[in-house]
Amino acid sequence: MRINVTIIYLLFLRGSVATKIAVALLYDLLYWVVECIFMNPHKLKIETTAWVAEGIISETQAEKICARYSHEIPPYKKMSFWLQSVAATLAGFALFLVISENWQRMGWATQSIVVATPLFVAQFFALWSERRENFLIAEICWFIASLALGANIMLQAQIFHISAYYPNGILFWVIGILPILYLRVSTIHFFLGVILFGIYLILQLSYSQFNLISSIPLLLFAWFAWAKQRLFTALLFLFILYFFLYTILAHWQISTAGFIWEYAFILFAITLLQRFVNLSQGDLNKVYVIFFALAQLFAIFMTFSIFARKADLYRASFAALAIIFISCVLLIKKRQSLREHFWVWLIAGNVGVMLLCSAGYKIIAFGDKTLFLRIAANVVYLTSAVVLMFHAIHGREKKFFMGSVVAILLWALVRYFDLFANYLVTALIFGLSAFALVAANKLWERNYEK
Repeated sequence: MRINVTIIYLLFLRGSVATKIAVALLYDLLYWVVECIFMNPHKLKIETTAWVAEGIISETQAEKICARYSHEIPPYKKMSFWLQSVAATLAGFALFLVISENWQRMGWATQSIVVATPLFVAQFFALWSERRENFLIAEICWFIASLALGANIMLQAQIFHISAYYPNGILFWVIGILPILYLRVSTIHFFLGVILFGIYLILQLSYSQFNLISSIPLLLFAWFAWAKQRLFTALLFLFILYFFLYTILAHWQISTAGFIWEYAFILFAITLLQRFVNLSQGDLNKVYVIFFALAQLFAIFMTFSIFARKADLYRASFAALAIIFISCVLLIKKRQSLREHFWVWLIAGNVGVMLLCSAGYKIIAFGDKTLFLRIAANVVYLTSAVVLMFHAIHGREKKFFMGSVVAILLWALVRYFDLFANYLVTALIFGLSAFALVAANKLWERNYEK
């Protein structure tokens, strides 16, 4: 039976009442975390494996036992690893808040030892769990150790008054967890590393700095995304790749010319995704839908003069132009073997027309040179939405049909705010949008609704 540490601590130990209560609650939280760890559905799998090794049951019987009870596991139990990881994170925050309460009362040596202790304890339990082949517990302990590593980098630097370019502390934290990411092919460490690396790159952008060492995490994240080839790994890798390349442009003050760089990266991304041959068709479809939504978002932005006047293909960097050219060549070369033909050509057409208009609007337009580009952006946006609508009707995919309807409604709403002073034009837009939506809904219900 567990001793109630709250009463003992309040009665016998020194410190303020708030500190005593905080430590007692922290103890209870840590006890709950450990209890959750050792009372998880993976215990049955571990036990049946041990029974097979001892000759009590056969492998076939073990599989039948696991299958018999797998359906009885509630959904929240199947997420036990992620819940335990969140609990471990909260417990770590609680621990360091308690340490912070008493921080100023400690000497530098005590401070250093107190900060380093969670790191070494977590690593010890991780190795101990590895030897016992309790890999779930080991994963959580390694995750706690990775969090403690970051706290050590920051706090040890503060204790010993190490003054340096502070975003590098986050970079060293990311590099410190890379061995675990590589050796264990750990998804949760990939999440943690990508979040930290994204924060580091954004900080680099604010200072217009670039560090060549940051290419090491990028390469390992690329390897992980290639090894896993899942929806979230592909998206997160493309996210950090975008910011990594953007830091290079910002450091050398290379022009991005409005959304030209973003359009170039979209073309590059949809081309690169063709190389992820093990990415499922459903996941690839979802990624392309996201990039189509981004292309539509940029098109809506380009309907405003403040954005249109910055989009000039002639001022785009050589890097952006090279990426656009190479991506187009590869897409055309592989056009027969492309996966998700419709989405590839819809996105490429959307982006390609906008790039061509960005190149030609200065020659074609007279007077207000942004007017041509703004009209083109409206046409591209609406044409893409209508094409998606007819594709959804042809394939009887109502989610895409409703998505195209929402896109048209969003366009009408944006035009309302843009043309608020011109009541007649705004009324015409709303009227035509209402008519088009009612007609499309009637068409769907009459011909395709089941």
